[in-house]
Amino acid sequence: MHKNYDVIIVGGGIMGSSLACNLVMDGFSGTIAVFEKDPFYERASTTLGVGGIRRQFSTAVNIRLSDYSLSVYKQFGELMEVDGTKPEVDFRKRGYLFLGSEKNWPILKKHQEFQRNHGADTVLLDIKETLKLIPDLNPEEIVGSSYSPGDGYLDPYSALQGYVKKAKSLGVKYIHQEVTGILRSSCCITGVKTKSDETYNASAVVDAAGPFAGDIAYMAGISLPVVPVRRMVYLFKPTRPFDYDLPLVIDTTGIYFRHESGKMILTGRSREDEPPGFNFEWDRNYFEDVIWPGLAFRVPLFNELKLIRGWAGLYETNLWDYNGIIGLCPELKGFYIAAGFSGHGFQQAPAVGKALAELIMLGRYETIDVSDLSYERIRQGRKVLEEEVV
Repeated sequence: MHKNYDVIIVGGGIMGSSLACNLVMDGFSGTIAVFEKDPFYERASTTLGVGGIRRQFSTAVNIRLSDYSLSVYKQFGELMEVDGTKPEVDFRKRGYLFLGSEKNWPILKKHQEFQRNHGADTVLLDIKETLKLIPDLNPEEIVGSSYSPGDGYLDPYSALQGYVKKAKSLGVKYIHQEVTGILRSSCCITGVKTKSDETYNASAVVDAAGPFAGDIAYMAGISLPVVPVRRMVYLFKPTRPFDYDLPLVIDTTGIYFRHESGKMILTGRSREDEPPGFNFEWDRNYFEDVIWPGLAFRVPLFNELKLIRGWAGLYETNLWDYNGIIGLCPELKGFYIAAGFSGHGFQQAPAVGKALAELIMLGRYETIDVSDLSYERIRQGRKVLEEEVV
């Protein structure tokens, strides 16, 4: 097997595969290898995610990333066409709806104005307008909502496979081996070592390993505050299906819910006391004790339901400030990072792939400036404070 490459990407999920595609599609003439130890993506964060994309953020860089990514997902089939076959990601333009109480309404109002100033189509709805959108909603404690009608959700697995197939068609090599070592000479990257004790050489290595990104960086002698944190998703069937389409709704409690195929409902909520770790077991009791009561309060129809199944995936959580870390690591020449997106990876992957491809090829960002999310901010003690983390 060929073992000399110009760029090695560790992690073949949505982030690494987006980068590989963007490199080749933007004219990179070098050789690229993507190392992915889970060839069927059974435990990939993308595959196990909800597939939402929104521009309701409180920082300009996150709005820019999601806005660009949304434009890509809307034309994904055409962009990722291979031999006349277009991937179907089933984008549902249903919008995102953040419910507001007396406590968080001033924050939503402030963010809405900021989002509008940065090109997002967010609007504020009063309680009557909110109930018109979701008639089954219990309005108790709700004073209004923040709604972004142009946002929505799509099939994350199909998007991932679209990127992978496109990358392979463009000559990117996917190697299904586990990386166990990052090779360096003094302050320069030289390649990677795999579990089978094989060495692959490259002058540029990208850490796009998602929940494993902290481990990969550690192999290179870099301290990266990214850890895996379990997030659980539940699928249930209500006793009566809605005769209208739901946006992706985020309650004031943090519980979210949206439609899935067959008018079933996907739901979940971040668990504040969830310890870091590679835990893929889902907890039925958490649904019954925490999520179900919250759902039933907000939507009385959900007082009776049938839980179909549940599953758990991993957030690649950036403990520093819960935002992505993108760019070149100044401590090690040739070592790039695209990690720590804390639940925003899928919705920002197209933009991150584009930005990082430009940085590798040109040494600068042209399409999207993501310098606010550089690794350097951690060394400087600077945080990017995002107030709309779900």
